[in-house]
Parts: sequence; C-alpha cells; structure tokens
Amino acid sequence: MLNHQLLERTISGLHDNLSRSLPTLNHDTPVLDIGCGTGAWLERLASLGFSQLHGIDLEIEQFSTKKATCSQANIDYDDLGLGSRKFGLITSIEVIEHLENPGRLFYHVAKHLDTNGFFLLTTPNIHSINCRLKFLITGKMASFDEKGDPTHIYPVLLHSLSRILARYSLEIVKQWSYPDKGSLIYRSKTQMISTILNLFLPNQVPGDTLCLLLQKNAS
Repeated sequence: MLNHQLLERTISGLHDNLSRSLPTLNHDTPVLDIGCGTGAWLERLASLGFSQLHGIDLEIEQFSTKKATCSQANIDYDDLGLGSRKFGLITSIEVIEHLENPGRLFYHVAKHLDTNGFFLLTTPNIHSINCRLKFLITGKMASFDEKGDPTHIYPVLLHSLSRILARYSLEIVKQWSYPDKGSLIYRSKTQMISTILNLFLPNQVPGDTLCLLLQKNAS
C-alpha cells in the first residue's frame, strides 16, 4: 500500500498520471530514478509490483522508503557510481529544470539505459498557451519567475531538446502533458483568455507539466 506520507515534490496528481502512462514492463525490470528526492515515486512503483528499484540524489538524508535503495551523487558533475549497471526504465521527474548541465542527465541515461529500455522525463511546460500568454504580457516564464521555485534554472524548449537528444542517440517516442485540460497553477482569468486564444493558436502541449518517454535511437 502506498505511503502517502512521503512528500511528492510535484504538482498534485502527476505521479498518478505517470504511473498510468508507463510502458508495459516486467515487474522485475531494473528501475533507476535520477533525482529521487524522498523516494515517493519509487515507492509508488513498488506498490505497482516493481521490485528492483534504485534512486540517485544529492540529499540522500531525505530518502525515506525501505522499498528501494539509494546512493548519493551530484547529477551535474559526478559519475553516478553505478559501474556497468543497466536499467530497463530510468525516470527523472521534475529534475532537469534544476540542473546547470542538462546534457549530463542525458549522458547518464545513455550510459545506463538498456538497449530496449525507456526513459521517462518530466519538467515544467513552457509551451502551453497559458505560459506563452504570461511571457507575452510580463516577459517572464511561469515556474521560472520570482513566484516559481528559485532553484528552477533551465526551461526545456522542445526544439533545442531534440538537438541535445540526438547527441546521445535518444529520441522521443511519446509526448503528453499534465493535466490534459485546464491548469493547476494558472489563475482562472489567465485560463479564460487562453481558452479564447486556443481557438486561433496551436496548443499541442497544453498542460502545466511536459511529459516525455524516450528510447535509444536504433539507427
């Protein structure tokens, strides 16, 4: 049974959405969570039946689940200390926006992802009409302004991301956003204006959080 006392450092409902969006995997698939925090996501995976769970984080004193192991590393600069270990699923939930060197995340993933494995990545979505409207009016990005987390330093732009991924032979195989309708962080007035703009402007990634499932490029 899921221990809801573990802090999920994401917007409400994201972990549940991600757990329902995972590819079909055997429960003995080795899983690595990069930037695991309290271990809440790993504990959720344990509740789904996954048994080989490992996390990496800089502040391992916050790691609180007994259903996974955890080791300490600075994702920006350190080797993860995993040797030649490979994982069928690597996840990094709300982490990349905190990194000084986002390419290092993809270096770690490319090194430790199994040939047919999956990489699940999430980050604040700067592509929604809500965010674009805020930037148009204020010149500031939601989640990266003075109201957002002060440790958010790297907004992910999909076009630039595709160029970085190519360097590590990774490709996006599935893309979605959470929530798929409306917003959990924007004011109702902003959402109302965005709904009108949505009639005229493309809004292919509408939610607050960008969710990406990646694999190694077979070519």
